[in-house]
Amino acid sequence: MYEAIEIAKYFLNKDPKRTYFNHNLITRQGIGGEQKFYEGNAKLNKFLHIAQELYIARTGKQLISDDFYAFTHGAIVDSVRNEFNVRLYKTGILDVNITDEETKDFLDRIYNILKSASIDDLIELSHEDDEWQEKSRATQKTQQKMNFMKNAIVYKERFSDALKYMYKDKEVHSINV
Repeated sequence: MYEAIEIAKYFLNKDPKRTYFNHNLITRQGIGGEQKFYEGNAKLNKFLHIAQELYIARTGKQLISDDFYAFTHGAIVDSVRNEFNVRLYKTGILDVNITDEETKDFLDRIYNILKSASIDDLIELSHEDDEWQEKSRATQKTQQKMNFMKNAIVYKERFSDALKYMYKDKEVHSINV
């Protein structure tokens, strides 16, 4: 398992000029009215959420060790959300401690599939997660903490076609969950 910051930096290195993971302040309707947030930060968190689900579907294990929380506009990792403006938004290449080639290949495939998705598309994908749907109704942050592993079988079934598409150039190996 990797810390979310490491996976986030890997994705950010795919966009060194930060044109996709940008610093645009956007407004969306949320609980209690309009909410403002940085588009690139939200996109990055959605990439992490979707990568976590797909990795569980493929391997039966979590990719990311950090806790995710079900916020109004999708799952969020606090460390990434908090560090985006401070050190993750900087343009250029960031030092990444991911040495496993299979993980890099997986992340490259995720990036290539999601890189053209809009923020609204990514939010919609995030909202399809049963765990997000259950936890997003909570009123206290401690109750919004997501438990992906309880849905491992659901993810495996839901994402079987997506994994076949992602790995159409090679045989997909997954374990029984």
